[in-house]
Amino acid sequence: FFINKIDQNGIDLSTVYQDIKEKLSAEIVIKQKVELYPNVCVTNFTESEQWDTVIEGNDDLLEKYMSGKSLEALELEQEESIRFQNCSLFPLYHGSAKSNIGIDNLIEVITNKFYSSTHRGPSELCGNVFKIEYTKKRQRLAYIRLYSGVLHLRDSVRVSEKEKIKVTEMYTSINGELCKIDRAYSGEIVILQNEFLKLNSVLGDTKLLPQRKKIENPHPLLQTTVEPSKPEQREMLLDALLEISDSDPLLRYYVDSTTHEIILSFLGKVQMEVISALL
Repeated sequence: FFINKIDQNGIDLSTVYQDIKEKLSAEIVIKQKVELYPNVCVTNFTESEQWDTVIEGNDDLLEKYMSGKSLEALELEQEESIRFQNCSLFPLYHGSAKSNIGIDNLIEVITNKFYSSTHRGPSELCGNVFKIEYTKKRQRLAYIRLYSGVLHLRDSVRVSEKEKIKVTEMYTSINGELCKIDRAYSGEIVILQNEFLKLNSVLGDTKLLPQRKKIENPHPLLQTTVEPSKPEQREMLLDALLEISDSDPLLRYYVDSTTHEIILSFLGKVQMEVISALL
């Protein structure tokens, strides 16, 4: 897990930790010490307390620890990595993407601790749409993580066991730029320009999709009306809301059939700030 925006006023990390334990997973290990005052600072834990959760989850390590035997850092790190990979333990990091706090450390952890367990081979294709994005030219891009098989240019692929789509263009992202490719392998991320793929659409064999505990999206509790600064910009506003809601399942809006007001449902202050910035 990555806790973003730690430089915001009023942040209460202890409450965030508790929410994560209650709503996501209690099996977390906090990997950093955070100082909020006078300046925001994030440093990695070095003391032995950070290994308590790792030791408690392994009977052999726990027995060794309780008997007073010393534990090597290497065996602790190996056990931690194994639990990260099988999703029985989740590391927790902190930072601020906007202020570039903790980002280098996060990238280093992702690079060194996590890897794809998929392999390249002749297996059936399976991929999942995890992100929808619009370019400045309003091209709709679907980001797909491939879990098995190989996707080729001009392939016809079944989507969520229903209709088929033909792959006419394929891209990957290199240094933030879209680059055309003609094939993508399991473990890779491929980008398709497509108007019909939705978040969580499955390409290929749905049975090969890794099974994870489904987390239901919370229902927005707050509502407000939104209107353009100029009446003639109403259609532009509706188009913008359509694009944002297309890429964010937590945003919902509708036009009241009686008053014709645009009603926006949202979760809280942070989401409203993001929506305002995007609009």
